Parts: sequence; C-alpha cells; structure tokens
Amino acid sequence: MKKIKSVGLFVNTTKANAANVVHGVSTWLKERGIVSLLPEEQSAALGGTYQTCISKTDVVEQADVILVLGGDGTLLSAAHMPQIENVPILAINIGTLGFLTDASLDELYPTLESLLTGDYRIEHRMMLEVVVNRQGFPQPFRAFALNDVVIRHYTRLIELDAYVDGELFIPYNADGLIIATPSGSTGYSLSCAGTIVAPQLEAILLTPIAPHSLTVRPFVAHGGAEITVKMRAAYQSVDVFVDGQRETHSLTAGAVIEVKKAERTIQLIRSQHHSYYKALREKLMLGESSRRP
Repeated sequence: MKKIKSVGLFVNTTKANAANVVHGVSTWLKERGIVSLLPEEQSAALGGTYQTCISKTDVVEQADVILVLGGDGTLLSAAHMPQIENVPILAINIGTLGFLTDASLDELYPTLESLLTGDYRIEHRMMLEVVVNRQGFPQPFRAFALNDVVIRHYTRLIELDAYVDGELFIPYNADGLIIATPSGSTGYSLSCAGTIVAPQLEAILLTPIAPHSLTVRPFVAHGGAEITVKMRAAYQSVDVFVDGQRETHSLTAGAVIEVKKAERTIQLIRSQHHSYYKALREKLMLGESSRRP
C-alpha cells in the first residue's frame, strides 16, 4: 500500500464512548501528519470539530484507508458505500460482539501503529449481488451484500422454491430463507443453525428460517452458484433484508429473487496477529461445555 496520507472515519455515533475515541484517533493521526476525514453528519452527531468534515462519498473517494469504529453493523453500513471496494478497511470494535472487526478498542493504537508500518495483511471478502424482479415494476431492485440476503414474512409462513444453477433444489415452507456469504455465516444464519464457514472460502449458504419440515437442512453451495428463489404464492409484503437493511416488496406468485457472487469484493485489513479461529473460540465459547473444571 502507498504511504497513508488520509484516513476516513466511519463511526457508530450511538456508542457512549464514540466522541472520545474519535477525538483521540484524530489527534493521534494529526500528530503523524495524517488527515482524518469524517462524514459531516457524524461530526455533527459527535458535537466536535475535526480536521476535515465532508460527505460520505467524498470520504471514500479521498481516503487512503477507511477506519471503521463501531461493530459489525457499522462495517456493513460502510460496505454499502459506492466505490468502497477500492479502499482497504480497518474495523475496530468499540462495542461488544464483533466477528468482522479486526481488533478491540484496547488494541486500537497498536493496530494503527502496525497499519502505518505495513505490518498487516489484506483479506478480500466475497460479496453477493441480489436482484429482485417484481411484476409491474420495469426496473428490478438490485443491491450488494457482504453478510446476507434474508427473505421473510413476519406474520405468516411463506412458500419458496430455491433453484441452484437452474435446477430445483428445495421447496421451502418456512418463515423465510437466509442466503449468506462465509463472512455472514456467523450472523443471522448462525442463529438459525447454519454452518460456520471460513471467510477465506467462496461459498453461498442457504439457511431456512423455522422450516415446517424436519427434512430441510442448511446447505452450502459453491461460490459460483447462481441461486434463484421463486415465490409459489402472492404476498402483499415480503421483507428482503440486505445486510440487515430492510426493503419491503409486494411479490406476486412467480416473482423471482436472484442471488450470485458479486464481481466486487471488500478489502479488510487484518493484523498479522489476528486469529479468526481464536475469535470464534472466545466469542462463541466453542467447546466450553466439554471442559472440565
């Protein structure tokens, strides 16, 4: 990576310690001749004055690195910015639980030191492209997901047919269906008994939400698979969540939702000391019940 001259800050301003963290980071960067770029609305929410306050789009265009201060949700929000795939992202967890973030708040400044000295690696994380084709709408809804695409109805069972590479795979009668990346395997998919998949892999996970059949199980398709979901009945209000961001669509019988690997990826900066397996073990307490006192 070229010498870092500017760092964009995307912050979860609802965190109680957010203002102090941003002030400390901005001061630390300024002392090293690095400009901190903060979106205008986040600066206003924090009640502070920082070196450069510009639009989110300009932050992405001008920053050499994006520093996310928050949790997984803050990172997912940043991942939806246009052109964000062109900028490496360092995510620091200033909340509680985070699987996508690289380090905790206690590790913030050592991690920044490693960033400036080049002591890190970059992981390219797979994303999904989702297209929703609805009858009566000439333009389909299109979006990208780093974690998952969730199709569900909150008040009733829905009937879905899932196709993999054009072949009917599973007819679902369920509360919904989660289509996730390996990065998203530790999110909503995990809470619905989905498989944990190493984030370096390219795969697409299909995890049903409360299926009304004992024979339906989560499934992992290859990364290049094209997933097509067709509605078997008409629904006035079906929610399609893309990385937790809600889109409500009226889907008639035969409406089609297409999901496949996106051409874009997200660049996550990882400390050389970061261990995905350690994070899983500690945050999910894997194997804890089998340990003897």
